[in-house]
Amino acid sequence: MIDFILWYIYLAVGSWFVLGGLFFAYPTVYRLKDRRDEFSWIMLVPIFCWLIIGAIADIIFNATVGTWVFKELPKLGLRWLSVWKFKIPYPKFELFTDRLKRHHYGKSEKQKKRGAKWVWRVNQIHEGHV
Repeated sequence: MIDFILWYIYLAVGSWFVLGGLFFAYPTVYRLKDRRDEFSWIMLVPIFCWLIIGAIADIIFNATVGTWVFKELPKLGLRWLSVWKFKIPYPKFELFTDRLKRHHYGKSEKQKKRGAKWVWRVNQIHEGHV
């Protein structure tokens, strides 16, 4: 019985982190950035923690559901970070909304139809995002 309760708590807290990251932090950061508000570190720390969690969840979502919806693997790239005189390579992961934008404004009508529902859903959460 105690195992069931612990798994339930684990599932509830994990879901709260993932859903909070996706549906709270990401739109909130964009709204605050659009308004150019100055806010203290007390607000910055939790928002950026949620943003990191949301970005990780978005990458996982894109790799699983995005692959299933669009019938293709997500594009991976390589970016270079310049630190003093050194260039450090790091991977660039395509987020789900980046993939939606690529297909929504692209030439393939088949991919536009596949992503139409998701474009509508994302724009309901954050208007004009795609």
